[in-house]
Amino acid sequence: MTDTPTFGTARASTKSPGQGPRVRFPLARWLLAPRTTWRARRLAATCGMGMDARTAWVLARLQRHPEERGYAIHHLGQRG
Repeated sequence: MTDTPTFGTARASTKSPGQGPRVRFPLARWLLAPRTTWRARRLAATCGMGMDARTAWVLARLQRHPEERGYAIHHLGQRG
């Protein structure tokens, strides 16, 4: 079984043994919204294993753009 991300998905990875999980984001996120992605990565690292990449990204996005609340709720409701 391979762990190959598709476009627009994020996956968890490990840095190295003993350092805990790290959230990874696809290149498209880094290119289209680098500030939001950077904040989401920091937020997920601070929260630890309890936060996935999608939730971290939406929370970071809402911090800078609260007017996108409707989109964020829809985005979190999607499966993927």
